[in-house]
Amino acid sequence: MVSIADTCSAALRNMPRLEIWLKELALPVDPALVPLMCLQSAFFTPWLPSESCYQTARLTVWLMAIDNVLDAPGAADGTEARVRAWRKVLDGQAAEADDPVARALAEITEVLRRDGRPELTTVWRESMRQTLVGMVRENTATRTAAAGGGLPRLTDYLLHGAWTIGVEQQVTALWALMDEPGLPCRLPVLRGALRQAATAIRLLNDLRGHHRERSEGKADALAIGLSEQEAYRRAEAGIEGCRRTLAPLTAAGYGSAVALERVVLWHARMYHRFDPVRPGRAAARPLPGGGPGATGPTRHAPSVHRPREAPPMGIEQEVPSKRQVQEVLDAIASGASGASGTSGASGAEYDRARLTELFDLLEPVDVGLLIGTWRGGAFENSSENAEQLAQMRWYGKRFLDADQVEPLLCLDEDGQVYSYEEMGLATLKEVVRHGKQSTAMVYDQLPIIDHFRRLTDDVLLGVMDKKGDPVDFYFHLTRVSVPVRPADGTPGTS
Repeated sequence: MVSIADTCSAALRNMPRLEIWLKELALPVDPALVPLMCLQSAFFTPWLPSESCYQTARLTVWLMAIDNVLDAPGAADGTEARVRAWRKVLDGQAAEADDPVARALAEITEVLRRDGRPELTTVWRESMRQTLVGMVRENTATRTAAAGGGLPRLTDYLLHGAWTIGVEQQVTALWALMDEPGLPCRLPVLRGALRQAATAIRLLNDLRGHHRERSEGKADALAIGLSEQEAYRRAEAGIEGCRRTLAPLTAAGYGSAVALERVVLWHARMYHRFDPVRPGRAAARPLPGGGPGATGPTRHAPSVHRPREAPPMGIEQEVPSKRQVQEVLDAIASGASGASGTSGASGAEYDRARLTELFDLLEPVDVGLLIGTWRGGAFENSSENAEQLAQMRWYGKRFLDADQVEPLLCLDEDGQVYSYEEMGLATLKEVVRHGKQSTAMVYDQLPIIDHFRRLTDDVLLGVMDKKGDPVDFYFHLTRVSVPVRPADGTPGTS
């Protein structure tokens, strides 16, 4: 009851403020949605000050505004220019006076910079960048389909669609505004659960808004070929998996996990009842729940009961110690030689068992973190894989975007970097390894997946999973800060 009272109180305080802000900036969002935005943000974290709830509500309004701007008739040609301008604002540059969306973003970014925890505001900012990337991709896919081209692959659609649904931006902003001790140490678990939730909510959004989006010429999971029953099944499994992962944290009372769970439940129940883009229209029918020919009552939304059991998880044990991380960083710094594939530990083998233990504890990575050029090295020089890389004069990897990866940058006889493509290129996919979901690199022509975990923002621990090879091959990547120009003369990427 106290939580309900706090939710209503915060929402009522923030409604007039949000409506005034919306009108002053002339954002393209229906003012009738203001109560919904204020209620949901207060429901997420009723224990936070109403000011924090207000900032989350403003962010949600902004996310709806950019969707409306980019979907407006005739807006397609200017999409990339608008997104570039918004990204500059996100990076701290001044907003153009004639762009209300940019001005709104500048205000939101400044508040989070001022009041948010820096290490968590960085996570939020990266999620916002991914949203803008996803918006461009969705816009491109819509134009391609309208011109008679093909639809995107389901995996690519869900990868970017999970970013553009807005859940990750809401949650990471809330985390940044919390003063919860030790929250950054719990990020690996929290972000894995968040990614599951965002994909599930994207599917529920597609189920509820499919007919509207089809009339608007947009692609969604159902248009790409996923059946309603399969979309619902995946959404239900994603929400259940998210809550199962969070169970030990919510039981311990961590606000970061409680907030994420409340965000998930709000969106799941909302999409059951109505399409938030057109809240005044009643739902035509419940979301599918029973299988074909089911005779029992249809389940109207993913089950919201607390998981009956959760796998044991020692919260502190899920985080690597500073000593473990620093030991590997010191090894890389003291002996890394990515050009020749020699050991990252001064030529001596680094214990594989310790690398395996550390890898499973480290934080996952996303596409945004990977973009750029990386110099690589191995932790040993005696295996077949290490010897092959040495013979190739392997330099590292370059990630242009999720669909364009050069996995084998090598050095020619003159020491110039080039992309060795005789073994094919690669793409980035979301892959689960040892129970943790992360962005991985999948070769186009080889049965090889490279998995990555974050040591720092500029140093990654990697492991090559090669079909038929019983022993994993560990390697490291260090971000190249100065652009590398390939031997063919094409522009490099930093």
